[in-house]
Amino acid sequence: MRTPDEQLHALIAEQAAEWYVAHRDGELAPSQQQVFMCWLRASPVHVAEYLSIAGMARDIGGAARQNTTPLQPLLREADMAERVVSFDGTAYTPAPDARATGKYRRRAGRDHRASHAPRRPFARWGVGIAMSALAAVALFAGLQWFVYKPQLQSYATRHGEQRSLQLPDNTVVRLNSDSTIAVHFDRRQRRVEVTRGQAYFEVAKDPARPFGVQVDGLLIKDIGTTFDIYRQRADTTVTVAEGQVQVWRAVPAPSTGWFGLDRYHSALQGRPIVDLTAGHQARIAASGQVESQGPIDVQRATAWTQGNIAFENQAIAAVAAEFNRYNNLQISVSDPRIAMLPISGTFDAHDVSTFAAFLDSLPDVHVETHGQQLVVVASRGSQRRHK
Repeated sequence: MRTPDEQLHALIAEQAAEWYVAHRDGELAPSQQQVFMCWLRASPVHVAEYLSIAGMARDIGGAARQNTTPLQPLLREADMAERVVSFDGTAYTPAPDARATGKYRRRAGRDHRASHAPRRPFARWGVGIAMSALAAVALFAGLQWFVYKPQLQSYATRHGEQRSLQLPDNTVVRLNSDSTIAVHFDRRQRRVEVTRGQAYFEVAKDPARPFGVQVDGLLIKDIGTTFDIYRQRADTTVTVAEGQVQVWRAVPAPSTGWFGLDRYHSALQGRPIVDLTAGHQARIAASGQVESQGPIDVQRATAWTQGNIAFENQAIAAVAAEFNRYNNLQISVSDPRIAMLPISGTFDAHDVSTFAAFLDSLPDVHVETHGQQLVVVASRGSQRRHK
């Protein structure tokens, strides 16, 4: 038969396992988080047991990320001498009004003078647990600092390369060819700067930390959404696949180039340049001028995420420029009349030969190969007709 102390330890282990599963299932509600913190404060043994269940902090980051309470007061609030070291055979039971928090009190009828009697070997084990718990609390506090410290990271793709990555908040980003982003996360905000190229964002929800994307002097504010940003020389194209985004004009902090939290809120006091919902796209100049805005075929606009180039009634020169983003074999269009001809289709982004054959099949169009370059010219018959 297990002693009362062993029963208590088994109960704490069971509770720790339940909290571990709750955190693994997703973000706790505020009321649950409050209960969890009360449970931790009940005893450093709770902290130690939770760390043990979670594999010594391998998975505690999610729990620590939700906690903003300083950890130093936990030991004081836990009354360690009473709750941990004095495991001398006295049975502890959950208080009727505090079972959910894990707080315990002594059973009535025990003479407190008995605590002066020589302790059982289990008491020495309790001292060891207290020391381990102290180390666990220190580790827990260190984990909080790690989770909340600013995280700065850059990601890039080479010419012809595409890459998918997961940010620390579980946001998924897909980088197109010749693209670079810089990520700046801290405990108050999530910022990504698209410094070059194109990126597709599937933003993880975190109401406590707003997510924004910086492009030149533009700030794209996410409102729980999936969207695509294409930074070109003179303008930025924003395409919304799901949810909603707002585009604001703002000035980054001069020392860092990032939109600081104060500047972020200041920018949002005015009116957004444009407000986009799912299925809409806007092209915005660096000056903040909206050059075009309206509904879009999202599947075609984001075909690159599937390795394709899709276009409808686009000029040959524009489509050729898209192929050039992914391939060493470059396409040039020498005749301006041919360059402006509208075409439609969907092609593998790396299948230049098929696209060249398609162009060569068009009336009045001919494709010539010159080393690592495909030159699109007017056919001889077309040249004679235009003389």
